[in-house]
Amino acid sequence: MKLRRDHLSIDPEKCTGCRRCMIACAMKHHNRIDPDFSCVEVIRFASQDLEVPVICLACETAPCIKVCPMNARVRQANDTVITDTEICIGCRACVYICPVGSPRINPATGQTMTCNMCADEPEPWCVAACRQERALTLCTEGAASKPAARRAAARARAGSPRH
Repeated sequence: MKLRRDHLSIDPEKCTGCRRCMIACAMKHHNRIDPDFSCVEVIRFASQDLEVPVICLACETAPCIKVCPMNARVRQANDTVITDTEICIGCRACVYICPVGSPRINPATGQTMTCNMCADEPEPWCVAACRQERALTLCTEGAASKPAARRAAARARAGSPRH
């Protein structure tokens, strides 16, 4: 899957489940200290003692765009996929088809909402809120995420061809 130019990298092993990312997102976009208004959702996997932040991956062939009966799911200039609230009818087709279940329901409107990477800011608020743990980090265009860099280094050490 091709990632957008700038994308968020998630390291679930560093997530403490504090949900500051969710509060920061809700504050930025809805001026509320209420995680229900966040485009980020932290999911707890109790059996593995793991907390995982879930955000929109802005899939290259985003199924949410194709399934929306109103064409309310749109790709922005920064490659994020958002909901046009002027035409969304709240049918939730995008929620059901999303491979990671990213679209969240706005409790005030019933419409979906997804991460727009705080397009008008130099850094997403969720990343700033997670600076201490670094479970969420911003990878800029051309920069490999740490897991990708580690895989490349492991291949190089093993003498395998680079792909």
